[in-house]
Amino acid sequence: MKKAFSVLLILVLTFSMVGCTKNNPEDIVESFLNDVKMGNIGNLGGYLKEDDDYEIDVDDFILKDELEQAMIKAYSKLEYEILNTEVEGNKAIVETKIKAPNLGEAMSSTISELLPDAFMDALEEAFDEKPEKEFDEKVLQKKMEETFIKKISKDDISMVENTVKVKMIKEDDKWLIDSDDKFFNALSGNLKKVFDSFDDVE
Repeated sequence: MKKAFSVLLILVLTFSMVGCTKNNPEDIVESFLNDVKMGNIGNLGGYLKEDDDYEIDVDDFILKDELEQAMIKAYSKLEYEILNTEVEGNKAIVETKIKAPNLGEAMSSTISELLPDAFMDALEEAFDEKPEKEFDEKVLQKKMEETFIKKISKDDISMVENTVKVKMIKEDDKWLIDSDDKFFNALSGNLKKVFDSFDDVE
């Protein structure tokens, strides 16, 4: 489930590297967030320090094109404000207020709607020799993607505000965002918190 809905990571962390025209910490954060807002997803990898932990196979999504377009629409509403920048050698911190689409709320609502029925179907298949219908994980995934897309495509999607200290690192005379969980949570509208709640259950 976590893998099936890490859609923001796909948009932000798995595209090929491209050059950035500006090269100071604050400008890099601003350019990155502007590209997120404008839907320039092909540019985003060029602002980020590579991190294999965030790589996801786009082909795992059944409705990958629809998800991408829904995310672009939702993130056209992104707002941000640079509050402070501190630079020390080849490291920097750019304190940023980010108001992002509330993907965490959309995810929680999607799960609340679909998980109970899916759980009952799985139990029936496990304990009934002749269940009325077989549990199909792909059917569930598609339903979850469809429901999630519908929620984040709303014109009045709710927004959530977080203030985060964006870590920056200078490599080969180029400033890059050193993405971490707090940055991902702020950018994804508390989606990371939802993921963490599943980890706690496991």
